[in-house]
Order: sequence, then C-alpha cells, then structure tokens
Amino acid sequence: MSIVEALCDFVQVIFVICYHYVLAFVRVFFPPTRKSIKGEIALVTGAGHGIGRELALEISKLGATVVVWDINKENNEKTASEINKSGGKAYAYTCDITSSVKVTEVANKVRSDVGDITLLINNAGVANCGPFLDLTEADIRRTMEVNLLSHFWMIKEFLPSMIKNQHGHILNVISMAAFTGANLLTDYCASKHGAYGLFQSLQAELRKDGHHNIKMTALCPMFVDTGLLKNFTLKHGKVLTPNQVALAGIDGMLRDYELVSVPCWIARLTLYLTGILPRKAGQFLTKKTGINIESQYKKHN
Repeated sequence: MSIVEALCDFVQVIFVICYHYVLAFVRVFFPPTRKSIKGEIALVTGAGHGIGRELALEISKLGATVVVWDINKENNEKTASEINKSGGKAYAYTCDITSSVKVTEVANKVRSDVGDITLLINNAGVANCGPFLDLTEADIRRTMEVNLLSHFWMIKEFLPSMIKNQHGHILNVISMAAFTGANLLTDYCASKHGAYGLFQSLQAELRKDGHHNIKMTALCPMFVDTGLLKNFTLKHGKVLTPNQVALAGIDGMLRDYELVSVPCWIARLTLYLTGILPRKAGQFLTKKTGINIESQYKKHN
C-alpha cells in the first residue's frame, strides 16, 4: 500500500467516525420511527419471570403472537395465560434451552403449531454470585450453557427461516457485565462477554452475506431487580425494574438500534470512559460507580 492510499484510508476513517458521531447526536433528538410488529410471531426464552415475562407481556400488547419458553412449566404457563386473558395470543412450551436436542424438538412443535418465528428474544439467564474457587464445574458449565450456548442453539434453529424469508429480528438480552468484570461474578461476566462476542460476530457475518433485512439488537442493562442477585448495594442511581428494561429493549428493537444500554446515559458514559481512560483509572471509575456485591453462593459439600 502506498503512502497516498494509506492517507486516503485514514481521511476516510476520520470522516466516517465524525459522520456517525453527528448522526448519533441527531438521533438523540430525532430517533428513528418505531416499526410495527403486529402479526409477527415472537419467541421469548425465560418468559416465566423477570425481564422475560415483561417482554412477553409488552410485546403481546403490540399485536404480536407470543411464544413463551421456560424450563419452569408453571410460571411459563401463567405468563401465557395472562396474555391470553388480556386479549393477546400466546403459546407456552416447556424447554431446557441448554440442550440443542431439546431446542430442536420444541422448535419443530412451534413451527407446526404456530409458524415461523420472526422475532427471537434470547432472554434466559442465571447467576451463581460466589467466589471463583468455590464454583464447581457444574456451576460454571450451567452458567455458560444458559447465558451463552443457548444463544447458539436458539439462533441456529430459527435464523434459517429468517434468511429464507429475508425478514426477522434477534434481540439478545445480555448485560453491561459484557463490558467489564465484577467481584463474585466471574462465570457470569465471562458468559456475557461471550454472548456479546457472538452478537457482534454474527451481526458482521449477516452484513457480509447481504442479509440486511435481518436485524439484531443487544440489550445491556445494569442492575435489575430480577432475583438473580440478592445481596448488593448500589452506590449511585437506582436498581431497574424488569418492566423498565423490557420497555427499553422493545423500543430499541422497534427502532432497529444495535445496542440498547439501560439506564442509557449512565451506562454509556461509564462504558466510553473506561474504554479511553488508562486501565487503572478505568478500574477506579468502575469501583466508584459500581456496586457492592455480597456472596449468595451456597457451597456444595
């Protein structure tokens, strides 16, 4: 590559960076129009409680048919029943999403009973919240299987029909833990780092292959009152409710945003600053703006 070509590439990169900064600023005041999902078929994992339940309820209000999956049969059916009683349409399926075989079995039932999934929401998650050396192999494997590997199995199952129809949206509920590390959350943070890596890589692959009508959104909230973490104190701000996170995620999906952080300005500011500050300064900032977590892990005998 000649010096002239290198200089042209540099100028082009600077121009694109400046353009997208201006575009991001304009979108703060003039966000993209929300698309309609009326008549779509949405699948939500972990729909029996927390964020997943709220996502299912709110999406049904927008006219989509909702397919709810959870390993907890009773809670999952309660979510579906609530949707149906309120005038929506929901179908409940019990599934262990850590098993690719089970995912395929239940997915085939869904396609037969309901149709092709056009909105896939990977929400299910677990957390151990304990010292690294106390975590068992089973603990670590389950965290990775639920928080990361299940995304692979779900997307591999439902992406082909989206590609065939050139229509679809995948919303992955990840976490701000994807961008940092946290005391007592080694396996959780590692799984979320992986989930965000999958999101970015698949998004790049879809773009490269020309599947521009298949959208992806990563929902990355800070701390949410879902019951996963019980013993913690927040230094700044307030703990989010599952409904707040669900509404933010749905709004971002409807506007085709690629990344939705909640609460927006606090999460984004922390993320940007820790990315440009010296490492020690970034660690200090994370400590000052973070939370104090106490172990809730019950050590196995």
